[in-house]
Amino acid sequence: MHKKHTPARQDGFAKYRARHTRSAHHTLLLLPPAKRRALQRNLMFIGLTLGALLMIALLSKANAAGGAYLVDDGAINAPGTCNVDAWYSANRHDGSTHNETLSPACTFAAMPSVQWGAALSRATSAGKSETQVGPQLKAQVLSREDLGLEMAVSAGAHVALDRRHAFEGADFNIPLTWQPLAPLRLNLNAGWSHAYNDGDQQHRLTWGTGFEYQVATVLTVIAERYGQEGGDQAWQAGPRFHFGELVDVDLVVGRSLVGERDQWLTTGATLRF
Repeated sequence: MHKKHTPARQDGFAKYRARHTRSAHHTLLLLPPAKRRALQRNLMFIGLTLGALLMIALLSKANAAGGAYLVDDGAINAPGTCNVDAWYSANRHDGSTHNETLSPACTFAAMPSVQWGAALSRATSAGKSETQVGPQLKAQVLSREDLGLEMAVSAGAHVALDRRHAFEGADFNIPLTWQPLAPLRLNLNAGWSHAYNDGDQQHRLTWGTGFEYQVATVLTVIAERYGQEGGDQAWQAGPRFHFGELVDVDLVVGRSLVGERDQWLTTGATLRF
């Protein structure tokens, strides 16, 4: 039987909640100013993003998406469905270095094996900002449920909106996914990247490995390691929280394995419809 709250219980709960709120506020104030500002920006971004996405979600149905993780899987959206990813990343030790990304993707019923997408991102560092937009294409070439295998090919281009040389580069990738157990998915990527930066052209092979393990209905743990020939290498990991079948929220920590070994925090949201 459900017990009603007596005045004494309500008063005790109110005091506990007040102490808990003061403790959380005090902990936030103990953070260095740069980290506190970065955390506040992360929370504001994810809150605004979830608010906007949840309004759209009233007319949505579920499908999968990859969020802020760079290692792709071999799956695409089911025909007639879409996803929208949005995330915010900030350098852990320099809150002024951050980037925001919005990335929608859809698979149309008329072309059930091809997923069309785009990405709009804005990066800020040392007081300077740059905005990029890029079309994306992903086609599934293998899907064997009996073997737990999925494979696709994907390509994308990158165009800077506020630079003299607008074309930033292009990439090609082959993602392969193997699901040996119901809660476990293993991803492997192999590809090629072309980068153009004010006359400096580079061609590099790219690679990535990752896994997704569904711990519970509401939680999946994800980790990945990726890099490119003679260039950047890094890892990312974190939990993904599932709010019903429509919305996921990612909390990601990452670190570069070359140069100054920068570290970053990412908060992201995914809507499927």
